[in-house]
Amino acid sequence: MAGWFDRTIVETGRLPLFFLLIAFVLTFLFIRFSVRMIRAEVSWWPGNVTPGGVHVHHVFFGMMLMLLSGFGFFAVDPFRTPVADCILAALFGIGAALVLDEFALLLHLRDVYWSEEGRTSIDAVFVAIAIGLLFLMGVHPFGANDVVGEFRDATDNSTRAGVVLAVTINVCFAIITLLKGKVWTGLIGLFFPFLLLFGAIRVARPRSPWARWRYGNRPHKQQKATDREMRYREPIVRAKIVAQEAVAGRFGLPEQPATPPREPHVDPVAVDRAPGRLITAVRWRRTRRELKREPPWRLPTFMVSAAIVAGLIAISIDDSFATYVLDAGTTATLLGVIAGAMATLTGLVFTAVTLAMQFGASQISIRVIPMLQQDRVMRASVGLFLSTFAFTLIVAVDLTTVSDGTDAPAVSTSIAIALALASAFMFIVLIGKVGSILNSTQLLRWIESQGRLAVYRQYPDHQPYPAGEAVGGTTATDDDPRPVTQVVTLRDAPTQGRVLLAINLDRIQRLAIRWDVRVDLLVGVGDYVPHNVGVFEIVGDDRHVRPAQLLSCLLFGDTHRPSVSPAAALQAISDVALKALSPSINDPSRAVQAIDHAEDLLLMLAPRVAAEEQHRTLTLIGGYRRTWGDYVGIATDQVRHFGRSSIQVQRRLRALYDTLCEQCGPDQQSALRERMAALDAEVDADWATPLDRRLAQAADRQGYGSEEGRVRHRRLQINTTSQGQAPVDPAAR
Repeated sequence: MAGWFDRTIVETGRLPLFFLLIAFVLTFLFIRFSVRMIRAEVSWWPGNVTPGGVHVHHVFFGMMLMLLSGFGFFAVDPFRTPVADCILAALFGIGAALVLDEFALLLHLRDVYWSEEGRTSIDAVFVAIAIGLLFLMGVHPFGANDVVGEFRDATDNSTRAGVVLAVTINVCFAIITLLKGKVWTGLIGLFFPFLLLFGAIRVARPRSPWARWRYGNRPHKQQKATDREMRYREPIVRAKIVAQEAVAGRFGLPEQPATPPREPHVDPVAVDRAPGRLITAVRWRRTRRELKREPPWRLPTFMVSAAIVAGLIAISIDDSFATYVLDAGTTATLLGVIAGAMATLTGLVFTAVTLAMQFGASQISIRVIPMLQQDRVMRASVGLFLSTFAFTLIVAVDLTTVSDGTDAPAVSTSIAIALALASAFMFIVLIGKVGSILNSTQLLRWIESQGRLAVYRQYPDHQPYPAGEAVGGTTATDDDPRPVTQVVTLRDAPTQGRVLLAINLDRIQRLAIRWDVRVDLLVGVGDYVPHNVGVFEIVGDDRHVRPAQLLSCLLFGDTHRPSVSPAAALQAISDVALKALSPSINDPSRAVQAIDHAEDLLLMLAPRVAAEEQHRTLTLIGGYRRTWGDYVGIATDQVRHFGRSSIQVQRRLRALYDTLCEQCGPDQQSALRERMAALDAEVDADWATPLDRRLAQAADRQGYGSEEGRVRHRRLQINTTSQGQAPVDPAAR
């Protein structure tokens, strides 16, 4: 370490810069610790400097130190020594830290130290530290040393013109990057110019000058910029804020919170409350990540790229350690067999998956296709087979470049054999996975598991509440006296599709409170939203409403999958039941299995839907949730119509309605009673004989597990009487 310090810092003449940077960092940490102690009103810590009642900011002392040290560099220039340079550099670093710590004061010309604007000071300090570290490591903007040397040593004007042109292009890229709002990329790109190219060609930040000038009449670009801001930058900003506040203290709070006066007790008034900004951002980020559909090609592409890199590394290891000890002819044959087998196996996998999709779509449900496409085993198997092929091909090419042609690399060949064995085991796993997916029971279990995740995501905080508990906030009803002032429409096609997958309701509530309006949703999750169709209806004064912010609260995709919402899961289960009841399949037992899983999801939804309807917190949003009747209808109505010719299905549906009636509250009984009455009417109309009517009116969880079906208080009778003792008649008890 000492040798590296001597070579990198001392011998290159950067020791004063090292002392400057160390003094800068230590002073910043000390002054931040000091102001936090003053803010906490610690009794033993010295307070603010206030001579004569005037608060002297530490930026004043910083400017004095910078002036003195700067003057000292010129004053002692004839007598300069390394010690004097280091001392003056340390003084300059102390002064710079004190000044930049109150950079926001100089920028706004008012005391914003602990306000949100005060974060600018921390950003300035971080930028200064980053630039100081780069200079300390010998990295200069645009490679200034090399550029100046090339310009000075050039023997013709064309070379000098080329140097000037290269610097000019980099400066232009830096200006464009900064105008696009990418400050860090622009500043660091001055030292690493290749970053400027990415910053200049990528989309600008949504509030940057570039976006205001060029994206005004290009909404799709503005939407893309907003999506990238939410997807990539917001998590980084949140992490940066956490790091800043860990060092510099909490921003956005007053220095001395005023004590509120005591007021007489009054009954609480219902107010509209906005959900927390941080928890809203975290939930929406998690929702977007969960609903984002991963392209099927991404994992195989990554694995093939990794295999190519691994092949080159393995070849380098063989060359470095001279591990060419295998017979070249035998190894070439072996590698050829492995490569050919992997190519054949990959084609076989594609064929098997295609046939499985066709069979599953025709015999079970069209939902099998996205399940096969998104399954990790499918993508990992294709990626492993192709990776083995790519790795083996690289090793075979290297084998042809061996000078004597008699020896082959041992390390690379061993890895190729290991990958081939792993591919064989993966093929076995793949066959089992395809078989399990084509099993209707496994498919229904997967759909229900996806539906459970959707329930937890859509109703994260809703649990059963005691009856009669007061509800805070107003209710967004249709009798709002304010008129409808604006309808927000979807004009530009979303890049991922037009099916609405999720709505950031918490953010919409916060925006509605800020704008003092009510927002009614005209579309729901799962709807296909055509061009220029209204999605929001604004009730109230719309002068402050920004449609772009409302549209950014919507997430679109291409398919209403079971993982998107509970309704989608119930629709998928209903599709499986309808396919089973079709004349070409005619499998009532599979329909009964589908009803089993639908019942499980409905029992999970019932208390959450009831709790949300009774305890609404999103009081300024209307039309955003499905009712309990909607869920029951989605799960059972079509199955009830298609199952009119099956006593087994009718008995299972009746058992479902009975179970839900036992578990649900009084407010949810009407939807169930209405459907039970419709089921009774269908039984009377469809079955002519008394026996069939009696059998169809019995509730049975197995569909047709017994003649009487599920009877309350019915118990299994076991003959435990001894010999010679007559059995007891159950009816006599």
